[in-house]
Amino acid sequence: MEVTRQTTQTSTQTKGAQTSEKSLFLKILNIAGPIAGFTAALSPLPYYFWTRQPQYLSIGATFTSNNQTVQLELADDRKEYNHGLKFRNSIPNNHGMLFVLDKPEKVKLWMKDTYIPLDMIFLKDGKIKNIVRNTPPCKTEECPKYSSIHPVNQVIELPAGSADSLGLKIGKYIEINFNK
Repeated sequence: MEVTRQTTQTSTQTKGAQTSEKSLFLKILNIAGPIAGFTAALSPLPYYFWTRQPQYLSIGATFTSNNQTVQLELADDRKEYNHGLKFRNSIPNNHGMLFVLDKPEKVKLWMKDTYIPLDMIFLKDGKIKNIVRNTPPCKTEECPKYSSIHPVNQVIELPAGSADSLGLKIGKYIEINFNK
């Protein structure tokens, strides 16, 4: 009987140790689980905030109109086009962005995530084909789109009111000077 008793005692001790280990594991899981879940839920936030930063491109071109020289940041690839002037709280006067397309095409722009009103000047080889003035920021999921109407290979975005102060009109030619 002693042998049986020792085996029973060892078996009971093993079960007690296993129960204790399970209990400890569950306690750790009760603490670590919510932390892991919370961390996993928050992990996209840095990426979200990183992608919502304004882009600032180098001044790559200028043009002069009405005795005013305008400095233009140069966006010349799809990633830069898509980001444009989004997330900016202000743009200085006589400053804007020039989008250079590979070939003439009809273009539609929207103001999603753009915080300030803009003038959009659509050009083909420097000749103004269309102007959309004072486009308001869009704060909804569905945003109006503003069309070039005609195929264009350049678009300039400026602070609202700039097209008028610069004397820009459909049919006018703008000589864009690209920096080297």
